[in-house]
Amino acid sequence: MENQGISHGIERHMNAKSDSNDLTNQSIAGFSILHRLGVGGMSEVYLAFQESLHRHVALKVMRADFVGSSDHEQRFLQEARAVASLMHPNIVQVYDVGKFESIHYIAQEYVPGSNLHAYIQRRGALPLAESVSILWQATAALQKAASIGLVHRDIKPDNLLLTPDGEVKIADFGLARARGQSQNLTAVGVTLGTPLYMSPEQIQGLAVDSRSDLYSLGATAYHMLSGRPPFSGETALALAMQHLQAEPPSLSQLRPDLPPAIVSIVHKLLSKSPDERYASASELSRALREVVDTSLEGHLDQMIPFAGLIIDHQHVSNLAATQQLQKLSRNGTMTAATAKATVVHARSMLWKIATVVGSIGIGLFATMFATQRDLLAVKSSTAGVVRQSTVQRQYALALIENDLKHWRAIGENFKATDEISHNYDLKAELQIARLAIEGENYKMAADSLTRVIESPFADDVLRTIANIEMGYLTNKVVNASVAKEFYDRAIRDMKLLENVPEKEKLIKDSLPNRVKDAWNRIDDDRQADQPVDS
Repeated sequence: MENQGISHGIERHMNAKSDSNDLTNQSIAGFSILHRLGVGGMSEVYLAFQESLHRHVALKVMRADFVGSSDHEQRFLQEARAVASLMHPNIVQVYDVGKFESIHYIAQEYVPGSNLHAYIQRRGALPLAESVSILWQATAALQKAASIGLVHRDIKPDNLLLTPDGEVKIADFGLARARGQSQNLTAVGVTLGTPLYMSPEQIQGLAVDSRSDLYSLGATAYHMLSGRPPFSGETALALAMQHLQAEPPSLSQLRPDLPPAIVSIVHKLLSKSPDERYASASELSRALREVVDTSLEGHLDQMIPFAGLIIDHQHVSNLAATQQLQKLSRNGTMTAATAKATVVHARSMLWKIATVVGSIGIGLFATMFATQRDLLAVKSSTAGVVRQSTVQRQYALALIENDLKHWRAIGENFKATDEISHNYDLKAELQIARLAIEGENYKMAADSLTRVIESPFADDVLRTIANIEMGYLTNKVVNASVAKEFYDRAIRDMKLLENVPEKEKLIKDSLPNRVKDAWNRIDDDRQADQPVDS
């Protein structure tokens, strides 16, 4: 996601290295794997669909290069066993653990949203209320883990998952250990965690307890309140030595607006000696309660929605349902209508729309529109379309046939290289969007409209049409406030065309009927709100 120097470079390298073992579109143990979410030190994580319970899960799979090592396999299973009994709203829940052929997997709760690290990278230092809410929820999760003697050992912003409604969930108990288990850090597969947030005793290989997690939570809190980790170093060793010997810059100097109570809490969590920190998560929770009462007027009884949290949406499909459809179709036991209804029933809807604040990133919307009909859609190929001698002739043929494959053939057969070919290409995209809207395939429509809106070759007519149609889509799939951004753009453009009635008519005549009806209502309301000259 965001660049984090060496660690991010390693992650990119690991992602590239594991591409050959990508399990996307495979089905294992009743889980249809949809796409890869990320790669970790020992495992890959996929978004998958569990057919038996019709739900999406995060499927953690041991990387192929670790399979066969009993030590690594035991370490992999340790995570599931450690957290399986932890039923808590602020801890990612484990659903199942098992082995399918040579694949070791853990099925766990899928949390659509972002992690705290990405959120900080996007927003910088966080407001007090948001920070206390995150800190309080994470503390509740650690309190639950400590109640069974479980130490996470890798608390960091990357492992705190955020949902748009303000919920925080701790993930990745891969380094977790029950109190009393061996702490030998030289054992195979055992890593030192993340030096940016690691406690001094963990760095030294000493025995750790729940107070080590509190130190890491303090480092995390320092990061989200100041916008940077408490320590930095050019190497992991230099960074580790900072945790052992140095004091972080005063948080009050970096954030003079913070109340002294929260500054005191964070610095106490970062004490070098465990004995100088809070004795338990319960004690930390009581201290946070005082901050809420004194600095937030007690108004933190509910989760605070995270401003500007963006979900990186991915297309969701159900491989098993598709395979079943293909099988039944081959056997001739289903009509097309029955098959379609079967897939609609079999597939489920994942999308949870992100809170969108401020200016809209147009490219994001290409992945934000999905309905169950979208999950059925297979993009038509251009097979059977006769290539014409010119782009004008290809466009004329598409007007006659008026189907997706003929409109797509314009861009595929004639790559846009000049003003004329770009114009035909963009007009074809609008025709594809029109057909997609009529068929309620909002993902396809959004893809085409985005290309028009972002194209530097789109003229005022084409761009206005695209903004109106995108306004219709966002109003239908996202919400009215997001749609207003697109409609406002179209209104501004239409005002520039008030003295060119032929263009205004062309724009309205080009809109699909349902879009035109919605736009006419908006246009009528706009004109009704305009002051009347006396």
